[in-house]
Amino acid sequence: MSYRPVLLRDYSHISYRLRPLLLTAAIALAVCLVDACAFVAKTLSTGGEQPVAHPVVTTAKAPPAEGPRAIVFCLDGVGYPQLMEAIRSGKAPHIAALLGKEKDQGLFEHGYSAPGVLSVLPSSTVADWSATFTGKPPAQNGVPGDEWFDRQHQRFYAPVPITVTETTDFSAMLNDGLVGKQLKVPTLYEQLKRRSYVSMLMVYRGSTLFTTVAPTTFAGIVGGLVAGKLSGETSLEAISKSVDTASIDKVLQAIDEHGLPRLQVIYFPGIDLFTHASPDPLHAQVGYIEEYTDKSVGQVLDAYRKLGALSNTYVILVADHGHTPTMNDGAHRRGPDDPGSPFAILKASGFRVRKASLNLSKSEQDFQAVIASQGFMAYIYLADRSTCQAAGQTCDWSRPPRFHDDVMRAVRALYAENQSGVPIPQGKGNVDLIFARRPAEQDEEAESFKVFNGRELVSIPHYLKKNPRPDLADLEERMKWLGDGPYGGRTGDIVILAKASSSIPIQDRYYFATATHYSWHGSPDMSDSNVPLILALDGGSGVVMQDIVENASHGGTFSQMDLTPLVLALIGR
Repeated sequence: MSYRPVLLRDYSHISYRLRPLLLTAAIALAVCLVDACAFVAKTLSTGGEQPVAHPVVTTAKAPPAEGPRAIVFCLDGVGYPQLMEAIRSGKAPHIAALLGKEKDQGLFEHGYSAPGVLSVLPSSTVADWSATFTGKPPAQNGVPGDEWFDRQHQRFYAPVPITVTETTDFSAMLNDGLVGKQLKVPTLYEQLKRRSYVSMLMVYRGSTLFTTVAPTTFAGIVGGLVAGKLSGETSLEAISKSVDTASIDKVLQAIDEHGLPRLQVIYFPGIDLFTHASPDPLHAQVGYIEEYTDKSVGQVLDAYRKLGALSNTYVILVADHGHTPTMNDGAHRRGPDDPGSPFAILKASGFRVRKASLNLSKSEQDFQAVIASQGFMAYIYLADRSTCQAAGQTCDWSRPPRFHDDVMRAVRALYAENQSGVPIPQGKGNVDLIFARRPAEQDEEAESFKVFNGRELVSIPHYLKKNPRPDLADLEERMKWLGDGPYGGRTGDIVILAKASSSIPIQDRYYFATATHYSWHGSPDMSDSNVPLILALDGGSGVVMQDIVENASHGGTFSQMDLTPLVLALIGR
């Protein structure tokens, strides 16, 4: 039996005149007024139901499904060490009780926590969840980051804004399936072909039900975070808790009204919001999981238990990325308006750089370079500048840039600035590695990225042989995931990695973003990249769970992309 997807939203009753007020209310939370916190919590929790595209005739309460079920808890921004610390602390009793006693490192009585699970690159929200729920890397699935530029259509995308401050694409991600429209491969739900509910997650194309909190209010919260206007653990804790709690309320409501699905996906975005803005981010994250996430997980497990379904339901916990602590100041931020940023360096080198905005006026369309940021990484897209030499002349973006006159000129300018601080002193020592490649025509797959060593581009294995970097986890393979494939060109012509390793002092770390935060992510460092992938079954065998996870993995190594084949193996037959 097939089901057409339904959107469960809660904004249809809110007039367009009132929506700006909701944005103001979200920003007001920065001062943590009690009334404002209560107002946002109430606004987030209200709800309704709408069809996605066609009349829906299958939203009545479903009869109990035959066969096993699965719940996937998606923990945004949770690193593997932080989740395991919370579980082992004794302060996350619901998750700990599900797993049972730990018998060996990661092997529990009723569950298994896979070691060394890596995110794709960049270790950022939209790229990571897209890879997780398709089983394919960015170069194959078409979604390369939180921001990217589609040169074919000259369209800048920012479903999670990092460089730009507008939240239009964030709202479209929840309202109109923006990420699903950009994905070029089937989602897990489309492959599964079972009744599936998705709560909050941006990848929901092909699901039966999609539930979300008020998109407008949530967009206002994200906008405040991007603009750096939300800070302080007390206010962020209230906001994050409200988002995650409202999400769980929607899940329980959908189960009560429509019955249990074969697959339930539940997304907790509040953890990431809270971690970014907490002065001691990794420690604060552990406390948040113990205080709030565990309770929310327990609510869902209790609902399944009361319906007599928990013993036949596999439970999976997975994350998109971790966090690396950073200095929360402008001296370490390299945003569009900051001295020493890629924007400033390319402008000083003679490139007309696209303004950091989703919508440009007609007079702003003559850009020759585009920058999309991912936190610790940034993508640079270049035009063939021979097609647009004069100011005001629009470039022909259907043509690839010239290798020597466009790509390598930009590479050498970025490298020289990083080495010498000339002409911009603040640009010295910000960048760790610069990757580039020969441009490809539109109908060709892009080449693999190489590293610029100061003289020439060399292969990543060659560079690492002469310059060992154990802190950059599986760099060669993950850069192939990012750039090698039919949609690898969406990553751009140059990729810059900021100095951001957790192995260097915090005062030496930099990031590409508009907002300053106490932590960022996006790099190949293990602090950003090592994520949890846990499988458990109430009363089941941890050894069996281990066998299932290992059989679903890619060649014995673990990545977040293993989630899709894992779920298909569990309930897809």
